[in-house]
Amino acid sequence: MVRTEKPIAIDLFAGAGGFGLGFEMAGFSVPLSVEIDAWACDTLRYNHSNMTVIQGDIRQFNTESNVREICLFQPEIIIGGPPCQGFSIAGPAQKDPQDPRNTLFINFAQWIEFLQPKAFVMENVKGLKTRRNTEDIKVIDIIKQTFQNLGYFVEIWILKAAEYGVPQIRERIFIVGNKLGKALGIPRKTHSLELLFSRQTQLSFFQDTDILPALTLWDAISDLPPLNPGEGSEEQPYILEPQNDYQNWIKNGDGTLYNHVAMDHSQRLVERFKHIKWGESSSDVPKEYRARRRSGNGELSDKSYDQNNRRLNPYQPSHTIAASFYANFLHPFQHRNLTAREGARIQSFPDSYRFLGKKTVVSHKLLHREGRLDEKFLCQYNQVGNAIPPLLAKAIALHLKEKLNLCP
Repeated sequence: MVRTEKPIAIDLFAGAGGFGLGFEMAGFSVPLSVEIDAWACDTLRYNHSNMTVIQGDIRQFNTESNVREICLFQPEIIIGGPPCQGFSIAGPAQKDPQDPRNTLFINFAQWIEFLQPKAFVMENVKGLKTRRNTEDIKVIDIIKQTFQNLGYFVEIWILKAAEYGVPQIRERIFIVGNKLGKALGIPRKTHSLELLFSRQTQLSFFQDTDILPALTLWDAISDLPPLNPGEGSEEQPYILEPQNDYQNWIKNGDGTLYNHVAMDHSQRLVERFKHIKWGESSSDVPKEYRARRRSGNGELSDKSYDQNNRRLNPYQPSHTIAASFYANFLHPFQHRNLTAREGARIQSFPDSYRFLGKKTVVSHKLLHREGRLDEKFLCQYNQVGNAIPPLLAKAIALHLKEKLNLCP
């Protein structure tokens, strides 16, 4: 096994690399990432020239020998976010028991078994905590038992990204295992939503604390060049200087801005956007500005999509940036959807971190229906929205580094 001076983490189901980037920020070496999507792998390779990026299905690496063939390091920590949407759940939203994603956490667990790290961190959506299989057993209990059987003490953390310096209301579940045999507790919170809102109302109960107010959307993106629909380019210069510490950190003296390209909206859509106020969505506009029926000879649709094109409040943390956020949110002042770079700022990716692949693609469901699987890749928006915010990952990494007494 190859050794390095820094503690080692390896990143499975790496996506565009937010989890691994946070661990690197915390002083870890992340020499290996495994990811199935080609465009996400392009992003990983572009931003991590010294990392080995394995593009492939993790189910191909299901024996200790073929895992060790690609992993030449002894990791202190294994991190990853295996998708668990396939787990069957009770009720009308029941999932397919044969969905291959059901097995993916087992593949993650196999790497834990083969490599025996001191700890692991597995991330997923908060809803995993209440999901049940067809036998009415909690999925989270199945996962915990699997790792306990491998000799790990397992904790369940539910962390809010806004409480760790990420300008976004985002809650995620983290399944954390360690070999010490005791609870490590969650990372220390560095930011407070309560302090943000009390500051805005001139009330403060935090006079003697080192916790900072949570960051807002405008804290994150106010210095980015304004764009009309269809404007921007994959590489462009900055116009404004950083306006706060977060922007200074995220820009870090870089001279080129990447991935700041606005969606090309129709004039009718722009007119609709003009009627959407902060906190409102497409469902709140006057009837004459609503969407038209498909193949309806111009007739207005009766359907209301309250999750589409929601105008974000600049003075609050952003709503959760998800994989399809290009249709979810509107810029607080400009009549357009967010750019991929604005989403990356909200996720806490440094501006130097460039996302490759196309800006958007048609829905993966449509590609499946039409058999166009050779076009099914994660676009820039998907990569940004699927990622674990690097600053949240950094907080987790620093906490584990201290609790596990890993080398500096």
